[in-house]
Amino acid sequence: MVNLALGIDTGGTLTDGVLFDLDKKKIVAKTKVITTRHDLTVAVNQCLDNILSQGEQVELDRIRMVSLSTTLATNAIVEGQGAEVGLILIGSEPDQGLPTPFYVSVGGGCNLKGKFKEEVDLVAASEAVEEMKDKVDAFAVSGYLSVRNPAQELTVANLIRELTGYPVVCAHQLSSELGFHERTVTAVLNARLMPLITDLIAAVKDSMACRGLNAPLMVVKGDGSLIGEHKARERPIETILSGPAASITGAMALTGIEDGLVIDMGGTTTDLALLRGGRPSIDRRGARVGGWLTQVKAAKITTIGLGGDSFIEVDRKGVLSIGPQRVFPLSWVASNNSHLTRELAEIREVDYCLFATLPTTVLVYIKEPLHLKLTDAEREIIDLIRETPHTLHYISKKLNKDFDLLSWWRLVSVGSVHRASITPTDILHVTGAFRRWNCEAAKLGTKILAYRFNAAIDTFSKTVLEEIYFKIASLITGRLIAGQASRAPGMDELASRYFLKEILGQDKGGKAIEFSAKVNLPLIAVGAPVKAYFPETAKRINAALSLPSSAEVANAVGTVSGQIMERVSILIKPGEGGGFIIHAPWGRKAFMEFEEASRYALRKGKAYARGQAAAAGAAGVRLVVEQQDRYSNLARSSGEKVEAGMEHKLFIESVVEISAVGRPWN
Repeated sequence: MVNLALGIDTGGTLTDGVLFDLDKKKIVAKTKVITTRHDLTVAVNQCLDNILSQGEQVELDRIRMVSLSTTLATNAIVEGQGAEVGLILIGSEPDQGLPTPFYVSVGGGCNLKGKFKEEVDLVAASEAVEEMKDKVDAFAVSGYLSVRNPAQELTVANLIRELTGYPVVCAHQLSSELGFHERTVTAVLNARLMPLITDLIAAVKDSMACRGLNAPLMVVKGDGSLIGEHKARERPIETILSGPAASITGAMALTGIEDGLVIDMGGTTTDLALLRGGRPSIDRRGARVGGWLTQVKAAKITTIGLGGDSFIEVDRKGVLSIGPQRVFPLSWVASNNSHLTRELAEIREVDYCLFATLPTTVLVYIKEPLHLKLTDAEREIIDLIRETPHTLHYISKKLNKDFDLLSWWRLVSVGSVHRASITPTDILHVTGAFRRWNCEAAKLGTKILAYRFNAAIDTFSKTVLEEIYFKIASLITGRLIAGQASRAPGMDELASRYFLKEILGQDKGGKAIEFSAKVNLPLIAVGAPVKAYFPETAKRINAALSLPSSAEVANAVGTVSGQIMERVSILIKPGEGGGFIIHAPWGRKAFMEFEEASRYALRKGKAYARGQAAAAGAAGVRLVVEQQDRYSNLARSSGEKVEAGMEHKLFIESVVEISAVGRPWN
């Protein structure tokens, strides 16, 4: 019997799908559709319909699993979008920035041994929750050293559920590392992503149910392994860099290359991973996305906010910037809303540079905000664009309000409204390299930006493309230089930019000195826009380029080849008054003898890891156990004799790592 898997990658711009033969390791069918952010079910339904209707009738009972990778979590963090999150900190004040303005510190916390410094202040926590609940959609709880004793976090989380019924995440459930700030950031971002991932999974499940497809649903994690749908709802933070991780696996499957640079360019981000011996390196420090360092163990991927849908802006001083924010391409949104072309044409030249906000900006209604109370000004905008999108120029005239004073930013930040403006995709429409949508709208919008840039349209378009080549080359060379030298040479950013500009420049004739570079690792470029940008970039840095067949669906191919892996870390430390203390995800426990503590850690840890893997949907689970006992050597008295094997050692700790690995399908 043929064993099939259905792989789906839902990105910020496009949703890709493949039907994959698990036995022959080949694509049976593939498709690519527009992601419908206002209703993900529409795109997923179209994706499934396209795949299942290709070629011979697909027998649904042969589909062993449906696997999903997504850049939506990464994009939401990069763009600062998602649910508003209320944060309760226990036992510590923040000493760095946090990804939410809504936080309160209450008394509590524990020490390194897991003993409470003081009881958690539930009165202060209750007051904070009551004050925040009308401003947020979810909560996160992070206690100082909670990984050594999670009891206070769990108590506060239960309190929040009783008072609000909102989703709550505890920091200790996501990481066993000590870093309080990074663990707190991870918890907040996880809470922010919960509604987004829940909506995506619900869309896929609804589409599967409508077609009688009962296979298990898996989601790709940032390290390339898989997680079941229920775990993904609880820990969506683990899906950051899910799309790039899947693209690494997909790139290997499509090319057979095991040593090189995998570069995945989508609508919002461009992601780079170094591949050695068929494996991407894992960033043990935690994944950094959108400027935030998390404690998510993911493939070591360098991400920049550059893609086919990156927001191209020219400010009133004529300064050009590309990304990191993502917007709908004007050419695309105008292809389904022809009135926008007229609205763009009606903008007067005198208004091109008058306002700080770009006249090219279009507001597109996505959905009603969840628990957010809208102001009257925000409600007016929502009501005006609910049925059809409009330019800010049109909205300002209809509402009789100053262009720059319209209250729309908060609507965008919470995902209720999305912008359309000029993007690299629109520039390709202007140059003629791509003509799928409304070229006239792209030209009108580009004309406005070119005017602000004080250049002709053709010159402006060429400048944008040169900046894109530069950003891609900077990503590649920066990663390789950082990996080649333990410390980069002392060169400031301005000098680095100058040399790279000289290397990439096409006009080298007549110069007294020329610079060039040669990248010795092959570039494997995957993603929808890569054919437009990478041949020229690779040429300028003298790199071999592989553009594999079906590169546009590499992420979807990568979703179907991972395994489920759940890791559990348990720490055994000496007790304060003797004996030993176990610090584990399920709690803290004391023992008098080390052997007893070790046996307990292994027995309970194995059961816990196996249970986590089973809950994630794994079949045929096998366990991998590593235990490292750490000692410190002590000085001996002068002349003291020590028998062999009896050196003076002081026990510091024992770290037990248990990995449960299983197939995502039976």
